[in-house]
Amino acid sequence: MASRAKSIPSGGYQHRNPKVVHGRERNARGALTLHPSHPAVVEGRTLFAKSVVYAEESPRLLVSGFNQRKVGKTVTKGAWKGMPIYTLTLEERATCPTSCKQWLSCYGNNMHWSRRHRLDEDLIVHLWIELAEKARDHPDGFVVRAHILGDFGSPDNPELALAYVAMWREALAELPQLRMFSYTAHDPDGEIGSKILALNYEFAERCRVRFSGLDIGAHGAVVVESLAESRHVVCPAQTDATDCCATCALCWSMDRTIEFLRHG
Repeated sequence: MASRAKSIPSGGYQHRNPKVVHGRERNARGALTLHPSHPAVVEGRTLFAKSVVYAEESPRLLVSGFNQRKVGKTVTKGAWKGMPIYTLTLEERATCPTSCKQWLSCYGNNMHWSRRHRLDEDLIVHLWIELAEKARDHPDGFVVRAHILGDFGSPDNPELALAYVAMWREALAELPQLRMFSYTAHDPDGEIGSKILALNYEFAERCRVRFSGLDIGAHGAVVVESLAESRHVVCPAQTDATDCCATCALCWSMDRTIEFLRHG
């Protein structure tokens, strides 16, 4: 008699996959750390080159948070309660400043299954179209968790990065239904980072981008090695105080620096 393969249980209403499968936490292993001489590091790209697609090749840029266990499908608390969440994934390292403290140990090193989108002018056009469509579909509001992987663009191509940030500003200005939260490794005092920071102030109720590695209150996010090192609030989803972003809301509503436990 043929053996039956183990089935993976449903993750419930908020996400497709459960946190624990057969007694083992999904993605429990730490992020793979690459050697500084690794081609993906030297060339500033993902470890999984075949996973990168152009916008016109992708079935969609914005994907339901239901597909991301740590994000979730619909916000359940706070000012954004009831709004569906969508995610956007770009290419790690290729769209990030080399100053990122996770340049070698990016969690994307483990995410071989993720579809990454190449940041170019066509993506900016396609993303605007999808955002406008979502605004029509969700007149009461929707949320985008930008950059599951990736960032607002590489400083090596500042014109493209600034055009991409400008697209987000235009979208927030013209689409009142849009909410957005994300993280960035850009310097808030730099040419690109200052434009990103300005989004937080201009659209304070609808946009929150936190600057990774900086302890700067409402706009900061840092990595800690253990709970004993915590000075602020560790991501409640990492401590099992809540399920996922959708059931938490702290990253876009709290005025304190958010802390993340280092993976692994």
